Amino acid sequence: MTLNRRDLFVTGSGIAAALAVSDPVLAQSAWPGEAAAPQAPTTAAAGGALPNSEKRIGIVTLRDLEAEAQKVMVPYGFAFVAGGAGDEWTMRENLAAFNRWVISPNYLAGHGAADTTATILGTKLSYPVITAPMGNQGSVHAQMEAPVVKGTAMADTLFTESSASQMTLEEVAVASDGPKWFQIYLPDSRPFAAEMLHRAKASGYKAIVLTVDAFLTSNRERSVRLQGVAVPKLSRGNVPKTPGVSGDPMMVKGNLDWTDVEFCREETGLPVMVKGILSPAQALESVRRGCSAVWLSNHGGRQLDNTPSAITMLPRVAAALKGRVPIIVDGGVFRGQDVFRALALGASVVALGRPILYGSALGGAQGVHAVLQHLRNEFLMTMRLAGTPDVKSITRDHVLRVEGGAA
Repeated sequence: MTLNRRDLFVTGSGIAAALAVSDPVLAQSAWPGEAAAPQAPTTAAAGGALPNSEKRIGIVTLRDLEAEAQKVMVPYGFAFVAGGAGDEWTMRENLAAFNRWVISPNYLAGHGAADTTATILGTKLSYPVITAPMGNQGSVHAQMEAPVVKGTAMADTLFTESSASQMTLEEVAVASDGPKWFQIYLPDSRPFAAEMLHRAKASGYKAIVLTVDAFLTSNRERSVRLQGVAVPKLSRGNVPKTPGVSGDPMMVKGNLDWTDVEFCREETGLPVMVKGILSPAQALESVRRGCSAVWLSNHGGRQLDNTPSAITMLPRVAAALKGRVPIIVDGGVFRGQDVFRALALGASVVALGRPILYGSALGGAQGVHAVLQHLRNEFLMTMRLAGTPDVKSITRDHVLRVEGGAA
């Protein structure tokens, strides 16, 4: 099976819209005004079967995972996890921006231990890292979202379910007893959008994450180069269930505005946050519109290339918000030092994306757990060496900006 415009996005000068994609995996989409083709359950793709392992994996550094995962992932899955938009400048900038900040340790502080626990919107976490929403995990592992939701719970932290999943949001909700948020690409059908939000609340999700930067597919050129490579048939978990309600999770509302944020809050009564904020002005407006948190993100460098990293914008946003609501950041996180620097600059928690999916491909739920545990161990080491006894003690005094930091 070869790629076509309904399966993917860019052919010639056209760009497919109405996508339901999460950081960092692309979901199959239809072009505007087209009904999407029915999708069969995920099975396998060219190059062999989808990974289906369940095993503990050894990790020296999360930076090793991409190369190891490429050995077991099908070409379609790997291209979408590893790739970004355009020249992939923003994807590289997400990494480089961290290294413009150095850690200023406080030795002789007299602390013999460190407490990594954190709380976000009333949920206690083993450390301030959560799993970012990522759709189409059926192209990564044969068990789809199950390894990630289970591995996240094993690490005692929070999972964010994507509306672009292969499992239904109800199946994900019961896959583990860990805390979960529901991320939505708002459908262009209002009744269908309301149905999904109501289902999420009924299933026990604790907050709603509205992604606002993926109503149009970007120029993800690694995917175009897959011409002639088979694409797995991916099921759509979150199709309408209510009689009389129609809609397609791939047909996303293309003219999002602030009333959509209010709609999500009014329909559920749950805490709502906007994912895709990249300016103090938008952060302040989201709070004014009733958001309970702000999520800084450039979609892992997968949407609009040549945009700033979340870490670059974090100090300005934190200064504008003055602690009124929690701040979540994602993009470029591979080290415990990255988590530490993000918190020092004003983040409440950090969301992890690509390394989680590589862990799933390599070892299922145990692989995901290993990724999160490794990052926690590095974060704990960093806290102790920097002289910070708990998460709240990590402040701006612990980082300094340097010009021309190494990439």
